Amino acid sequence: MIRQPHLFSMALGMAAGCLLAAPGCSGTQAPPPAAKPVPVAAAPAVTESTKSAASAEPAEAVAEPAAAASSQDSIQDLIKRLAATTDSKARVLVIDEIGAVGQNAKPALEALLGVLADEEPRVRWHAARAIGLIGEDARSAIPAILELLSDEDPIVVTQAAAAVALIREDDGRDPIPAADAALYASAVDPLAKTLVHPDARARRAALRSLRRLSTSLEEMAPIVSKQLADADPSVVIAALQTLADMDDDAVPFLIEALKDPKSRYWAEVALAEVGPTAAPATEELAKVVGESGDEERLQAILALAAIGEKASAAAPEIAKVLVADDASSRLAAAFALGRIKAAGCDECLEKAAASDDRFLAATAAWARARIHPEDAVLVREAVDRLTKGLTDADAEVRAGCVSGLSDLAEEFDASGRERLAGEFVALLADMDPDVGRAAGAALIRLGPAAVGALQPKLDDPGIRLNIMEILAALGPAAKPALAELVKSLSDPEPEVRGEAAVAIGAIGPDAAAAVPGLQKLLTDEIVGLRYAATYALGRIGPAAVAVEPALRELTESKDEMMSTVAVWAVLKIKPEDKSLFEAAVPLLRRALRGDRENVRLEAAVALGDIGPPAASAIPLLELVSEDDPVKPVRAAAAAAIEKIKGR
Repeated sequence: MIRQPHLFSMALGMAAGCLLAAPGCSGTQAPPPAAKPVPVAAAPAVTESTKSAASAEPAEAVAEPAAAASSQDSIQDLIKRLAATTDSKARVLVIDEIGAVGQNAKPALEALLGVLADEEPRVRWHAARAIGLIGEDARSAIPAILELLSDEDPIVVTQAAAAVALIREDDGRDPIPAADAALYASAVDPLAKTLVHPDARARRAALRSLRRLSTSLEEMAPIVSKQLADADPSVVIAALQTLADMDDDAVPFLIEALKDPKSRYWAEVALAEVGPTAAPATEELAKVVGESGDEERLQAILALAAIGEKASAAAPEIAKVLVADDASSRLAAAFALGRIKAAGCDECLEKAAASDDRFLAATAAWARARIHPEDAVLVREAVDRLTKGLTDADAEVRAGCVSGLSDLAEEFDASGRERLAGEFVALLADMDPDVGRAAGAALIRLGPAAVGALQPKLDDPGIRLNIMEILAALGPAAKPALAELVKSLSDPEPEVRGEAAVAIGAIGPDAAAAVPGLQKLLTDEIVGLRYAATYALGRIGPAAVAVEPALRELTESKDEMMSTVAVWAVLKIKPEDKSLFEAAVPLLRRALRGDRENVRLEAAVALGDIGPPAASAIPLLELVSEDDPVKPVRAAAAAAIEKIKGR
């Protein structure tokens, strides 16, 4: 059985940036303006993924900027150097120089193939990347590259999949000779299996490569659909998240998957995650609503709701469901009609608003207000119903009503939004964590209007940590609470001190008054607090220059995380100081492979700010820009590459 989702929360949680559970923020969408770089009480956890990534390129592997060879003589020199060295760091340097030559590096292909079996993962993935950069002339290497899709290191798998895409993309022959066409076709099944790889980077690279190989979507989509249909459900969920994150690249596959009963449900789930970009799937989803069983119909309706106004063509089919007997489907239909802003559905929504089902009635009233925001009577009726729902005995009703009110908040004046914030703050302490999450998301969505209601609660021990997380998500808008946050830096509870530091860091340059308090935390006995304080000082930037000498000392710390964060902070405080560039680049490269998205994002930005001296990070930045599972991190890496290249 499928648990009935919190419909409003599902749609509005992403808009808030993250959902706040009672113990803390657990959102996985794009980060809010400033989120926590590290936990307060401990050093970063090391996952299997980070272990293998770390082994792929140790921090001490400092590469000089890759120099492109300009002649066959220089290629031969590079081949000799590669053969002559047994040091893995030196091998990576030479391989990257070969890769920089690009299409003219074909004479080095055999030498690169020889190091694909190197015991060091970083050598293997740099070699796979260099082969891909040769392009069409490296097509004979495809069988060897495909073997790397089974490599134990996820970065090796990622770069192998990407190399196949690069080779095929460079092959402009039309038609492609039969033997080479068969070679490309041999990559399809191994890449399709990689779609359910445990690492998101490998999944992304595999899907991109499949798109490059595809001569016919109709031929390719069933292969992808079959792989998803046959895989273990726990693996499929991760694969779907990757598909959803790839938007335009994934939608054609997902539309085809809707046509196959075995993969239809999973495709609907992914399309709901894609949201408005999935608009081309509207027609096929509408067919599912009209023809499929309850579970598939419900998920199709939710996918159409996520698409929003671009799915208006499906409104007639959804309206039919609103008069059905199934309670879950009726609720989803009312919600979807509101999200779509479906004109011409007033009669069925009016009837639903008179239902004995309190949640359905409130949802229908909300939908009518969404469709007719100019109608003050309908808006008032919806607000009254949803406000009453905040005290409903059913936690699902309370959570849904919080999110529904948040959605209508733009119809309120300033004082009305502030009153609404007070209602939401009270629900942060709700016994049900889903209600707390919905309230936290709604407060973030209210923006500056929420700060006045949040400030007085910073003394409430039951919810003050939640309050600080919300303030951190609000970023610079939280400046009115700065004095209270500075006071919290001296709190007896370590977690409170740490959360306060993170929230202050989120405010950014306007939090200069917090510098003395943060400086005291730099010597705190708890290492996580030192990380948080250093991060906050870096976020404040040049206004924290008084603390720069202390931070510079920390750049020499034997604690690699501490030295990394300290280097980053000094670069933010003194962006023109080049003295740390040599030490910073390898540390920031390592940070790019961390398991925390904000750490990767800040590392990418810092490398871009360093500019050309960070050229050795380009191969890793390219990987991040294409295959990091978080969009803002990919964008930051792409921007960093442009800066480093001087564009």
